[in-house]
Amino acid sequence: MAKKKIRIYYRAPAHVPLWKVMEEGGFLQKHGFEMEFGSMEDKRARATEGLLSGDLDVVSGNHHNLYGRRYLHNEPFVHIGQVQNDWQQHWLVAGKGVTKLADLKGKRLSIDKLDQHPGLNAWLFLKQHGLEDGKDIQMIMGERRAVERVRAVMAGAFDGTFMGPVDQQRALDLGANVIDVGTMPMIEGPTVTTTTTYVNSHPEEVNALMHALVDAIHFFKTNRKGTIEIINRTSRELLRLQSDKEVDIFYDHHAEIYQKKPYPTPEAIQNVFALGVKENPAVKGFNPMVMWDLHHLRAIDDSGYIDKLYQ
Repeated sequence: MAKKKIRIYYRAPAHVPLWKVMEEGGFLQKHGFEMEFGSMEDKRARATEGLLSGDLDVVSGNHHNLYGRRYLHNEPFVHIGQVQNDWQQHWLVAGKGVTKLADLKGKRLSIDKLDQHPGLNAWLFLKQHGLEDGKDIQMIMGERRAVERVRAVMAGAFDGTFMGPVDQQRALDLGANVIDVGTMPMIEGPTVTTTTTYVNSHPEEVNALMHALVDAIHFFKTNRKGTIEIINRTSRELLRLQSDKEVDIFYDHHAEIYQKKPYPTPEAIQNVFALGVKENPAVKGFNPMVMWDLHHLRAIDDSGYIDKLYQ
């Protein structure tokens, strides 16, 4: 008899290696279920509607936009696990005369996806450091490809741009001035998003999924060779990693920031909610904790299951 499936779809390529570790390692099968895995990259509306209709069980991502839908329309979205709690694009490619964050005052920045996660994260980080868009700095929609934004900064068309760990190495290789400005707490990466409808009607699936998730995180963090082999075989082309060195950079960064116990931090929730308010000011009065249901993870944690993995 075929095992029941859990349908998991990702919103960004960087999420894929962890889910591929779960799939290739047989961790969901270990707990009695099969995994159907697919892409909802750049398909926010389809992902959310798929969860509501029951066509999808879990989406990896959809971090900030669901607070408004839950608050204003009482739609039953919920997050049940959070693998990482740090903003990743905290390397500033700096133009002439910029040696520190404060030097950006009065400058022009090239930003990826101003109205989505990359741009909104940069907006919040800069605001928290006293640099408000439209007042102290000018944030301008730039090229999607980081290397093109780097070239624009190096040519003097912009004074800075932000990027993640692999792209900052490419920027260094081009001779750019790269400054690690420090991260901030943020809900991003493989956020386990579903609905209370699914959680309440499929407790066995949710329990199995969360067990498999902590198993996959453990494998990812402790089995470098095995994880890199899975990345090379399943995700390298999707991630557009151009060399073994870039695979190493990707792996090392994520192995460090992935948490053994995938809980969100209060600070990360507060910051991602600020993005939701920026996108839709009407949600300002909402308590963002309503979006989080961690009781399945808590039960697994209390059982000692996670601690035993690392003994």
